[in-house]
Amino acid sequence: MKKDPATGAAEAAMLAAHAALPLTADRLAAVAAILAAWLPDADALSRKMSAPAYQALMPITVFAHAHESAEDAT
Repeated sequence: MKKDPATGAAEAAMLAAHAALPLTADRLAAVAAILAAWLPDADALSRKMSAPAYQALMPITVFAHAHESAEDAT
């Protein structure tokens, strides 16, 4: 389902206001376009990963201290 660009801009403006991020009109349009492209796939992935078959999966990203060497992380 495609959204009206004005609706996307209104949603982006609401999110920016909640985050206390003042955005110019051109930045707001850019943010709205990015969200319109990204959110449908993110929502689909969220629905998929909420299925019981995927609930036991854990992220593979490991966060290490910036000064830790690669050998120390293993």
